[in-house]
Amino acid sequence: MTFKEKIENFWYQRILKNIILLSKLGRTSIKGAADSGLNFDHMYRNKPKGVNAFGKFVDRLLLNLPSVKATRNRKQIIIKILENEISNNLILNKKSRIVDIASGPARYLSELINETNQDDIEVLCIDKDRRSLNFGKILASTKPIRFVKADVLKTRHLQRLSKKIFWHPNIVLCSGLFEYKNDEFVLKVLKQVYENIEKGGLFILISQTDNPSRKLMGKLGTTSNGKRWELIYRDPDQLRRWVLGLGFRDVIISVDRWGMYEFCTCRKHT
Repeated sequence: MTFKEKIENFWYQRILKNIILLSKLGRTSIKGAADSGLNFDHMYRNKPKGVNAFGKFVDRLLLNLPSVKATRNRKQIIIKILENEISNNLILNKKSRIVDIASGPARYLSELINETNQDDIEVLCIDKDRRSLNFGKILASTKPIRFVKADVLKTRHLQRLSKKIFWHPNIVLCSGLFEYKNDEFVLKVLKQVYENIEKGGLFILISQTDNPSRKLMGKLGTTSNGKRWELIYRDPDQLRRWVLGLGFRDVIISVDRWGMYEFCTCRKHT
């Protein structure tokens, strides 16, 4: 290790880490919840918290990072895409049946339904983090959102549930999952989505192509499996090839103004 690297590690591990631990976002990210739905929900709420006034100040600084602003923007784009598809389905006299994979608390869905006739929408949220799901239930209250604890890949829960209750989604959302998973995992989930979504249904896939806070995350962040917070950044063309190869069509991909999130929408080929 070079002298420069030693100085850098000292700065991150001995100084910056102790400062950031005073804030809510910093503490949860360092203590093993960097990838949790609750952590992202704190970014969405955008209300600083800390162990003291200085910790609250640090939290405000973290909530103003470009990567966090991009995450809040992601929520708004998700809502807009869903609103548009729900409106299309209404014109076609179709109820919108939404599945959110690795949903977390899914605050965006609760907010969306506040502006939507509840008779026109049904939602199934799947996640393996019980704390996030329980908080999601509180947010949803009496809204038509069902939260299910499951690992979507290991249990094939969506497939079994669809067969059992004759319920197939016509909208599938997957956000904040694939950047943590290898290619094999992603391809298996994409295949499951294609097999279980209705013909003509909309698949909304959101991943990361880069991150302005990549270095800070790598130095201090820890995920729920106890590993360093290291993401897999993928080029939009790679996602395009994958979904087209499975049979999806009408593929549209855009990247936000921070160059962080890539938004992909596509339809099951009819």
